[in-house]
Amino acid sequence: MRKLLLPVAGLVALSLLLGACEVSVTPYAARVGGTSIPASALNDAMRTIAGNSGYRCEVVSSQGQGASLAIEGTGGSTYSSAYAADVLTQLVQYQALHADVTRLGLRESSLAHQLATSQLPQAFNPTTGSTCVTSGAQVLRAFSPSYRSGLVQFEEDQLVLLAHAAGVELTRAGVAAYESHHAGTSTLSCTSVIEVASQATAIADRQKIAAGAIFASVARADSLDSSASKGGSLGCVFPSYFTSPLNTIIANLPVGTVSPPVQFGTNYLLLLVTSRPLASLLQAAGALVASEQSKFSGLLAHATSSAKIAVDPSYGTWTRAGAAWHVTPRSGPPDALLPNPAAVTPSVATAASPAG
Repeated sequence: MRKLLLPVAGLVALSLLLGACEVSVTPYAARVGGTSIPASALNDAMRTIAGNSGYRCEVVSSQGQGASLAIEGTGGSTYSSAYAADVLTQLVQYQALHADVTRLGLRESSLAHQLATSQLPQAFNPTTGSTCVTSGAQVLRAFSPSYRSGLVQFEEDQLVLLAHAAGVELTRAGVAAYESHHAGTSTLSCTSVIEVASQATAIADRQKIAAGAIFASVARADSLDSSASKGGSLGCVFPSYFTSPLNTIIANLPVGTVSPPVQFGTNYLLLLVTSRPLASLLQAAGALVASEQSKFSGLLAHATSSAKIAVDPSYGTWTRAGAAWHVTPRSGPPDALLPNPAAVTPSVATAASPAG
């Protein structure tokens, strides 16, 4: 089953707290419209990311073998200016997106909040093949309350804007009305799979089932998919969660009928829909925003492009790169106003910004 994640922009940025020094000489790190992002909020974000070992494991794992993260400033007791800029970029994006929600007069209902809190942990789960063992829910709990609240708000803002892009208000009434006109969002498909290495094996397994063998037993014995231990069960989801052409095959497969062998890469699948229960409003809302997910980068680019944003010069400058904006950290000779001038990126180095 294709894993559905609603990504949180900028979550690859990582900064470690290496002391009590701050890297700001003004009361705020940035301003978005009439709202300030205090330097204390930036330092809290870096501090809580630093203390989150589960999150740090995933970031390092995603960087690949032998990757090193230049986190600390060269003088000690400071943050790297490049990483401070990355985290500040996140906070600016969060505020700019929220400002767009406010400008459009969109409601953030209890359903939107419930969907945000139910889906956000998925974005922090270990990726396939990762050696990290901390669950997404555990990673979230390890963040400070204020930073975690900001993540939930950002997720909620995303969901409300994506629903708005589909012409739907993310409320119980709005989603119910959407369901009534879109049959594919009201019914789930409880699906099981058997994955084998050859078409001949798939045909033989299908014949076994036709002769009376239990699908789940054949899956446990023969399937190469990770669901084999569960009898091939992939759970109850919308067919749209599967990649093409599986989504179409599953949507059209009669309940209780084993599909003919379906080529899947170099392997072959047998699919079975065991039932089609009605989706809950929360599940329907999730399917709705997932269908609009490809629009998110454009929505974020619009929010950050249209907002009036000012960044404390000690952190860098607000810079455009294509359609995206980010904080570019300072470079050049050290600035004596900084608590640790050596934290400024040397002029001979190129400061890359993952958030940009």
